[in-house]
Amino acid sequence: MHIKNMAKELLLVALALLLSHSAAARDRDVILTTDCGAEIDDQFAVAYLSLIPQIHVKAIVTTHAPNLPKKAESSAGCVREIQHRLGMAAPPPVFAGSNVPLSKRVPIGNAGVDFIVQAARRYSPSNRLVIITIGATTDVASALLTDPELGARVEILTMGFDAWPRGGDPWNIKNDPLAYQVILESGAPVTIGSSEVCQQHLRLTDRGAAQMLRGHGEFAEWLNGQFQQWLSANADLAASVVAPHTWVIWDTVTVAHLMDFTTAETHPRPSLNPSDLSFSFPRTSKTIRWITSVDERKMWPDFVRRLDRANAARQEHAARN
Repeated sequence: MHIKNMAKELLLVALALLLSHSAAARDRDVILTTDCGAEIDDQFAVAYLSLIPQIHVKAIVTTHAPNLPKKAESSAGCVREIQHRLGMAAPPPVFAGSNVPLSKRVPIGNAGVDFIVQAARRYSPSNRLVIITIGATTDVASALLTDPELGARVEILTMGFDAWPRGGDPWNIKNDPLAYQVILESGAPVTIGSSEVCQQHLRLTDRGAAQMLRGHGEFAEWLNGQFQQWLSANADLAASVVAPHTWVIWDTVTVAHLMDFTTAETHPRPSLNPSDLSFSFPRTSKTIRWITSVDERKMWPDFVRRLDRANAARQEHAARN
């Protein structure tokens, strides 16, 4: 009887693990828009997304930021370097998007916008394409303006804004406020991970990054080196925004959400005031999902396990060839 009970318990544990894994690893089709290279968090997010087989990244569209010397093309180079260093055999295409924000409600056309519009036509309200925005949202707004039906076939997952319910944003949304107005006014479901929740859960110190990444393969060593160099070069910024020797890996909140490592609340959808990026609340039936926590104790070990798997696969491939 004791052996039977133990076997039953083991079966239940295995079933629970299987169910939890399948929930966190639900297949999703994704287009990522990013200002990779503007700081250091995008590199973590791009790599993490690339390491999850169940997340099918269809394309990456890069965007502008004030400190990118060649705007969207600089960001595209940053993404391509990550893909190269990961040793991706068939990386998704990278499109350099708009170099300027919207000045009026007229789309700014480019190959990235065209890809978003064309790709989204294969989806539906019951099977939406996920568009992740971790930079200015110019190209996503241009796609929505190009195809007014796009909002019925996509959902938007954003790292942006300061906090609920005040809004505010010093970077991603600020770089194109009109673009995010277009997104909020669309019919697309919207989920946001704010800087407030990232500050609470996604801080990484120089020592913490080194401890987490060293010994986990060539790419992890490179990523740690990139983080250490950026933090050293931006020590005053880090100390004033976060803490000495510490930065927030903001953009990984989007990956954590796809992996079910977050909690979120539903609120009435706000309107964005472009002058100060605050929210106002017109009467509407539309809603917004606001991420309230991130389980970093699950997210970071998951990221490292995936780095280890990728490193082992790369070593095995090298040994065979």
